[in-house]
Amino acid sequence: MKLKNILIGLGLLMLFQGTQSCIDDRGNYSYISKEELLPVTISGFEDTTVVIRSTLNITPVLENMDDEARYIHLWYAAPSVTAGFAPQRDTLSLEKDLSFEVTYESGTYNLVYEVRDPKLDIYVRKQVLMTVQSDVSTGWYVMKEENGETDIDYISMDEEKIENLITTFGQKRLKGKPVKMVYQSSRYTPVIQNPDGTTTQLVNKKAFHVFSDQDIKIFNADNMDLFYNYEDYFYEVPEVCKPQNCGMISSDFYAINAGKVYSIYGMSSNSGMLGYAKPGMYEVHPDMVMSYYGVMLFDKTTSTFYNTSSSGSSMNLFSEDSDGGISPSNMDVDMIRMLLRKEGNPSTAFAVMKNKNKNERYVFDMSYSMSAYPITDIDTIPAHCEMPEAKVMGTSLYASCIYYSKKEVDGDVLKVYKNVKVDNRESELKRFPGEEIVYIVNVTSRYGAPEDETFNHLVVLTNSDSGWKLYRFNVIGQTPEIEPEPVVVYSGTGKAGYVMLRN
Repeated sequence: MKLKNILIGLGLLMLFQGTQSCIDDRGNYSYISKEELLPVTISGFEDTTVVIRSTLNITPVLENMDDEARYIHLWYAAPSVTAGFAPQRDTLSLEKDLSFEVTYESGTYNLVYEVRDPKLDIYVRKQVLMTVQSDVSTGWYVMKEENGETDIDYISMDEEKIENLITTFGQKRLKGKPVKMVYQSSRYTPVIQNPDGTTTQLVNKKAFHVFSDQDIKIFNADNMDLFYNYEDYFYEVPEVCKPQNCGMISSDFYAINAGKVYSIYGMSSNSGMLGYAKPGMYEVHPDMVMSYYGVMLFDKTTSTFYNTSSSGSSMNLFSEDSDGGISPSNMDVDMIRMLLRKEGNPSTAFAVMKNKNKNERYVFDMSYSMSAYPITDIDTIPAHCEMPEAKVMGTSLYASCIYYSKKEVDGDVLKVYKNVKVDNRESELKRFPGEEIVYIVNVTSRYGAPEDETFNHLVVLTNSDSGWKLYRFNVIGQTPEIEPEPVVVYSGTGKAGYVMLRN
């Protein structure tokens, strides 16, 4: 036992001496730090914000560089947020000075500059955050017609204007007159054709679905790159091209073409294309009301309210009223307009209807959620009221009323029909001399907007010989009334047909 302890002690002593020898014997090797071998330092640029299609110019400041010609320069960028997949590096330049036309989509990217010594195969680098912003973002999008084609004028929230958005960004206009456009804020997954004939599916894109009465185009909402033309947008291209409506709720998309209903279910893998139309011998009215469970429509052929969902393949009847109210199927009325009031669960709407057999018109108060009976009230419109004959109608988000236009010799008049059971229901709000009202909508600021940016506006879009105008009127509380003078007026060339607020 004593001998064993002696041997252990000798072993530990030898190990300690060996360690001391490695630390003290600097003749065994020489160590030079990377900083001594490549003492170059990089400065002259920091985190930056750029706009799509602008040019980013950076001249880095290099210090402690002995012979600049011997070094290799590299600029590259990669997404800073990758959602679980490996970021792809994009080489921007092999020169010292960077001059880069920004073509990325909006987002944040790591911008890296690297100086490498090829002989020693070591490098130094500097990384900053590059935030890319689109010059097409929140604001007002006015669809207009010029020379039989549709384009878009854009006004930002700071009131900066880009005219002819489609052609300005190098794309072709849509054939025909404006119908509607919808903004999809995320989860659009189009399949694009590569130059070599292969295809690539993009993920989580922002998109504009733009409909005219003769055409459809889907654009990247960041840079206006074209995702799909009408011919590419359907798995089976319809025989008749007659786009009539489109809408987006949550991640689900609905469209009406030539009276047929199409949809994209956003919660499953898809190509961003429209599948087959919902089956059936129907022809729906162009107006529709969406909720988080689907969409409510009116079949002109059978005078029947239907509902369907983005994931469903059938047109479904609504339940009958358990209290014996009017049936929503095979009705004795035709639809004049169906006007959305509030979208959600349930969604509410007014349906302006006309009796087939006698000279009566009605306002159906509608509440839509799944297949439950949707009619909550029916009111007969007094015979002297003008509203049912109006070409343009809109609703209030808060008051029980319908705004409408009345044509007069010297220009259109904005009027309001109050949905209350009194004889005198209509009143004048505002005259527009020399102008034709083409669209009316009540819009509010985004949820959570700062107090100085909140608004509740009635938006009126007009045309005249000199072009279009967009008026924004303050709505007085939760009443149908508006302040007589607009908060702001925008204008442009062409004949407008629709305006969308991207909030």
